[in-house]
Amino acid sequence: MKNIISILLTVAAMMSMAQSQKEAEYAAYLKSSMALWNRCISQADKTYGSQSFEKGMAMYGLLNSTMATRDKETFNDNVDQTIDLFKAIIEEKPDWGEPKAALSAIYGLVIAYSPMKGMLYGAKSSSLADEAVNDQEESPFVHKVYGGSKLYTPAMFGGDADEAVAALEKAVSLYEKNGELENNWLYLESLVNLSMAYQKVDKIDMAKQTLEKSLDIEPEYGWAMAMLTSLNE
Repeated sequence: MKNIISILLTVAAMMSMAQSQKEAEYAAYLKSSMALWNRCISQADKTYGSQSFEKGMAMYGLLNSTMATRDKETFNDNVDQTIDLFKAIIEEKPDWGEPKAALSAIYGLVIAYSPMKGMLYGAKSSSLADEAVNDQEESPFVHKVYGGSKLYTPAMFGGDADEAVAALEKAVSLYEKNGELENNWLYLESLVNLSMAYQKVDKIDMAKQTLEKSLDIEPEYGWAMAMLTSLNE
């Protein structure tokens, strides 16, 4: 009996820590705060370990948020160690799709900062996104990254707005099916990316509705507010 109680208490403590981490990352994303992201990274390191996927995702969150302010210095200071961490996770668990998706997204950020690096990282990013979908078909994060890859990649290099719409719709659907909505910055960003994909295929009303949906969930979501204002002008 004591062993069962001990196990239940341990599980409850882990769930509480995971929820706390999720809330902290959500706040860091909304504020595009490097300081908050660094706290998330430090906490993930303490809670899950220095080579954990959870720490890697916090590091990815920091890199992703540098785009909001074009903080290339912070990006450059952190990108190599983040890439190394995900490479190590993939080497240890080669059939796990989500680390591959994260690494694909990071390569995409590298290209966004330095387009000339597309020659080096573009094919790697696309290949990893493809592998991730094959490995983990039911992961919303995997479809988010795959859809983003199709959205942001030029058509001559494999980009496809219709594929982006399909993948991002699936990402949103899976997040909602799994009940992974509260304090989930990846879900919010999936909605904005889906809106952008709808715009590319001239579905403007659906683009607006998707942004409105994201603002119903998070009224302080600045990116969605700015995009919706632009579409309504």
